[in-house]
Amino acid sequence: MDAKRKYTRLVQNVKENIDKDATLKKRIENRNRHQAKNKDLWQKVNLDALVERFAPGSVPEINSNGKIIFHTPGSNVQLVAEATIGSVRIERLDLSGQRRYLDLDGVLRNNITVDGKTRGRTKEEYELATHFRIKKLDEM
Repeated sequence: MDAKRKYTRLVQNVKENIDKDATLKKRIENRNRHQAKNKDLWQKVNLDALVERFAPGSVPEINSNGKIIFHTPGSNVQLVAEATIGSVRIERLDLSGQRRYLDLDGVLRNNITVDGKTRGRTKEEYELATHFRIKKLDEM
């Protein structure tokens, strides 16, 4: 539970300092409002297991957007966790554009096959496939 404990400490840091930066506070509130609509639909994940698989040995850091990043130097994948809503995404750093997030198997989920036909996922379908809720300590 090392990654989860580090994440929890950084969440406290973000929450304690959020009022010092009005722009960042507004940005985080807007993200939370948007994500709160679907967060109950997201699959729950064990952050320790996710870090072990996609960012082993990483030291989490808070970026300028108030997100907590787990990245192993030299890797093209990082975990991007929201500090105030408890979500995480798996990001491919070697891709450009907005749709560079992976599912739990490490696969891009930009498209979906329905009735034998492949089409691009809607924004809502994509977000459901690439956003995950971080389990609380007592759920792990």
